[in-house]
Amino acid sequence: MGRKSAHTGISPKDRSINIMDKFISRNNNKNAALPQLPARRKDPSIPVDMWPFKDQVEYWENRTDSDRFNDAYSSYSTWYSEVKAKSGVYHRTFDEFTYNLRDEMKKMWTNKTMPKDAVLELRKFGVY
Repeated sequence: MGRKSAHTGISPKDRSINIMDKFISRNNNKNAALPQLPARRKDPSIPVDMWPFKDQVEYWENRTDSDRFNDAYSSYSTWYSEVKAKSGVYHRTFDEFTYNLRDEMKKMWTNKTMPKDAVLELRKFGVY
């Protein structure tokens, strides 16, 4: 009569889970041992408000008109809506007037023309 032997090892699934847990804990310990960076530092991943004061002042003083335009009007549609509102023309009428001026509107957008100046340009084309 043969002797029955019981399987006492761990399953491959349990072994892989244990290895993964060990890997995760090792990485967590490694990250915990890294030196802590100060909260206020100049870094693109941190908002400008959290930079040191000197760097904030430098950042805001070196802004160009193009940067301000990009912040205010991130897309053509927001810029177009602003031009429509500043023109004072009824919105359907404005759409009809500017339908034939699409190319000029796109040029003004790419040239980063502010809405107030764009309205003045459109008045030259008869958009009142």
